[in-house]
Amino acid sequence: MKLSSAPPRWAFTSVIAAAMIYGPTRIPRIAYELDIPVETCRYYLGKFHQSGFRFHPVVDYRALGLSPHIAFIRFSNRLDPSKQANFLKWLDGMYVVYRATLVKEREYFLEVVPPSEERQNYQKILQTLHEAGVLENYAYDEVVDGYYKPEWVKLYDFKLDSWSGKVEVEIPKIPLSMSSRRMKFDKTDLLIIEELELDPTRKMNKISEMHGISPQLVSYHRERHIEGGRLITGYLPTRRTKLDNVRYVLVNTVEQGVEGVEDYLHAVWMKKRGTITRLHMPVQDELESDQPSYPIVPEEVFTFTVPTEHYGEKGWAGLKPYLEQLESLIKTT
Repeated sequence: MKLSSAPPRWAFTSVIAAAMIYGPTRIPRIAYELDIPVETCRYYLGKFHQSGFRFHPVVDYRALGLSPHIAFIRFSNRLDPSKQANFLKWLDGMYVVYRATLVKEREYFLEVVPPSEERQNYQKILQTLHEAGVLENYAYDEVVDGYYKPEWVKLYDFKLDSWSGKVEVEIPKIPLSMSSRRMKFDKTDLLIIEELELDPTRKMNKISEMHGISPQLVSYHRERHIEGGRLITGYLPTRRTKLDNVRYVLVNTVEQGVEGVEDYLHAVWMKKRGTITRLHMPVQDELESDQPSYPIVPEEVFTFTVPTEHYGEKGWAGLKPYLEQLESLIKTT
């Protein structure tokens, strides 16, 4: 692909890349770092949102005492579709932060963040569902490292809202975690993170009114506890509307990375053995790889906020209640 030489396109993409580091509300900081007028940055970010995109905070789950895992599950073809939907809904409430329907029938990809001490119990639940014939098979792996680096941004013209030639802009790498140890946090931090996940441009005064917390305390928690690589490691550009021009594909490799598709990179999850790479690519392009790949149904992608509902005075709730529910749930099948 030829390089684009249009300065507005370069500036637009540069603003998006900078917002991935500083967040979409830090417009003066973005303008300063890029030496671009504040109003120009504001215009580009407004156009970005008008095109159906948004920024999503990348939460450092490990810093919250949670353990990032990924799971591929395939339901049995003998299971009634309505009961499959019920099991999915049940699983969604169990520390799931992302669920995607795969093109292959009855298959799903989950990002799960159980408490660190509950990792094995989550596997027990999946294994029990498998032994009961609810799941045909599953794969469950701890994410030992990983990052987001949406290189596809360089191939997308956000002003025209279409794929285009490549612009040379440095895309930041957003780590899944900045620290291997648990950080200090409280329920106020979780509530603020949850609101930022719903809308990262939401004003602190609005969050203050919604939760009855003083504006000063909300601002303090955001600046001193959450941002700056503490509990949020960056902001990821994602698509909310117009899904007819993009393909989402997961690739499972033994080695790190997928050769020849670096321009379409979105995310990398490293397991103890192998890597899962997520690609965003034009719908007309074919993936040329001999590695196992799993296309995603773009209209059936669900992102869930940090599981604040599971956090109480004693910390994160365990999975014992779910294990106890399993027997009665399985009987309904």
